[in-house]
Amino acid sequence: MKKGALIKKSNRFPAFSVLITVYSKEKPEFLEKSIKSVINQTVVPNQIIIVEDGKLTSELEKVIENHRKSFLNDFTIVKLDKNMGRGIASNAGIENATNEWIAKMDSDDISKPDRFEIQLKAIQKHPEAVAIGGQIEEFIGRQSNIISKRKVPLDSESIFKFAKYRSPVNNPTVMFKKSVVKELGEYSNLRFLEDYDLWVKMLTAGFKIVNVPETLVDMRMSDSLYSRRGGFKYLFIYVKLKDKWRRMGMGNYLSMFTSDAAMLLNTVIPTKVRKLTYKKFLR
Repeated sequence: MKKGALIKKSNRFPAFSVLITVYSKEKPEFLEKSIKSVINQTVVPNQIIIVEDGKLTSELEKVIENHRKSFLNDFTIVKLDKNMGRGIASNAGIENATNEWIAKMDSDDISKPDRFEIQLKAIQKHPEAVAIGGQIEEFIGRQSNIISKRKVPLDSESIFKFAKYRSPVNNPTVMFKKSVVKELGEYSNLRFLEDYDLWVKMLTAGFKIVNVPETLVDMRMSDSLYSRRGGFKYLFIYVKLKDKWRRMGMGNYLSMFTSDAAMLLNTVIPTKVRKLTYKKFLR
């Protein structure tokens, strides 16, 4: 099958949507590469949803409009009047999804060409799963400049155990069921932790999550990511969430205090050191 070809609903794979949220500070060239990686897949989505999280620059608008005109399937644009954050923006996209399965994609990351085909095959292999994730390779600058790989567990039992301490899903790789996310109240209005919170809600409600062993996404990294993962406001939100999750059945006091202590240390150390501790213990 030719990459980028029009894909109609078939019995081979379920129809699916791809959801990308973007805000004004994103670089147009990053968004361009992100959308292209979605279109140039071995299996192309039936729908692409772009949520404009607040007013965008004209350069970003041009990138989006060019792809809207050229994409052969449904290309949905959702505009929010002001920047609401990724959680609320994602919920707006979910509301506009026409398919049960939705793949998330960050506006500066790059999907591997066979990402969706791998995940759709995993859906068929694991009909009990409501979310399918995978591995990521992290790069700085050029896509070929891989600096690390974040590995997450594969089976649902290992994923539950892992979630007591760290997020068990690489967020930009996930594909999930719309109906389940809506049943759980969609994304919470949090900054940087809304994905982790959703996985915990799924797991404690008895739903199954599966990760595939393949690398699905090349994730763009920068120093700003680590600087945002610090500060006492971030720590306060993290500690409150950990206690909420414990009461929901995710972990106990020991796992909660272990995570809280690691995050407290991460809050007060310099950004350069935070890179190392965050990679090894907190993500």
